[in-house]
Amino acid sequence: MKNKKRSLRAKEAHAEQLLKISTSLLIAFLLVVLVVPLTSIASMIFNGSISFNFAQDGNAPWLAFVFLAIETTLLVLVSKTKKWALDIYDEIYPDEIYPDEINTQTPTS
Repeated sequence: MKNKKRSLRAKEAHAEQLLKISTSLLIAFLLVVLVVPLTSIASMIFNGSISFNFAQDGNAPWLAFVFLAIETTLLVLVSKTKKWALDIYDEIYPDEIYPDEINTQTPTS
């Protein structure tokens, strides 16, 4: 069944789920960007194996590219799911998008 054939309550529930997914993906992104690198650096410092010479490891540029690609994809998913949810809310409540403009519009004839 298409989304247009759903009831308003079902559309609203779907929009809420999309917002929850968007929030979860954003939290996952922040965890990966902030927590994982910090913990790996901290573990290298405590183990005494910290080395900032990336030329020794030939896989470092490839892994960095994969990491950036995954993170970019995650950010795109976050923005898309949030946009989809807000589009559903705009469809459900069209008169509440810009209530000031609707109330102040006058006929031009």
